[in-house]
Amino acid sequence: MKKLNNKWFVMLGVVVAVAIGEVTISAQEPPSPAPDVPTQVSADAENTGMGSASTVAVPPAPQFRATDADNRNVILNKMGVITMLLGTSEDSQNAARLAGKEMYPFQGRRDFRLVVVVDLHDSLATWVPSVTLDQMRSNLDKEAIELKPYYLMNGNKSNPRNASEVVADFSGAISSQLGWTSNSENLRGILFGADGREIKRWNKISDMDKLQADVRAALDALVLAKHSHPGMPEGQSQPPVALPVNPPPRSNQD
Repeated sequence: MKKLNNKWFVMLGVVVAVAIGEVTISAQEPPSPAPDVPTQVSADAENTGMGSASTVAVPPAPQFRATDADNRNVILNKMGVITMLLGTSEDSQNAARLAGKEMYPFQGRRDFRLVVVVDLHDSLATWVPSVTLDQMRSNLDKEAIELKPYYLMNGNKSNPRNASEVVADFSGAISSQLGWTSNSENLRGILFGADGREIKRWNKISDMDKLQADVRAALDALVLAKHSHPGMPEGQSQPPVALPVNPPPRSNQD
C-alpha cells in the first residue's frame, strides 16, 4: 500500500478530487432494439440522375458515467464538446501537472472540457475518503482562481469551479471500463470527439506539445464543421454523408 503524498492534493492545472459513488456505465444496461435509421433523400441525387441517396444517421456512442468530486453525475464522453480525459495516479502526478498546463489555453472554451480520472485503488486515500474529499474540494476552489484569466481570455465570464470534473476511481472499475485494465505508472489519456466517440488514445503521454496540438486540431476541426454546416445538430462532429441507396437506372441501349 502506497503512502499518501500531500503533493497529490495539489496539481498545477489538474487537481485530483475524490468522489464517493459507484460508477455506472450505460453500456452495461440491457441493449434496446436498434432504432429505425432516418433517411433523407438528397435533391442533388435526384437532379443528377444518379439514383436516390439517403443521409445516414449514425447511432450515438455509449456513454460512460461516473460521480465527480462534487457528487455530481457526469458523462465522461459528453456529446457536443471535445473532451480530454486524463487517467492518472500517484505515480504520474508530475506528468498530469504538465498535461494540465498544456490544457490552459483551452480552458473556458464552450466546446472543450477537461476530465481527470484518478486511480486511487492502491492508495491510503481509500481509508479516509471523506477527509480526502474535503481537501480536494478546497483545492478545487483554489484552482478556479488560477483558471479565471484563461476563462476570460476565451470570452467566458463564468466561474471555472463549476466546470471542475475530477473523478476518483477507488476500485479501479472506471479505468477498466475505459480500457485500462492494468496498473500503470504512466499518464494515460483519451480524446473524445463531439459525438462522444474516441478520437485518440494514449497509454503513455510524454510529449506534452504534441498532446496540446492534438487537442487543438480536434477543436479546429469541430469549429470548421460547425461553420461549414451551421445546422449541424449538437453531438455531431461531422456532416451527414449522403450515400446512394438505389443504383442509377439502366439505359435501354445496354
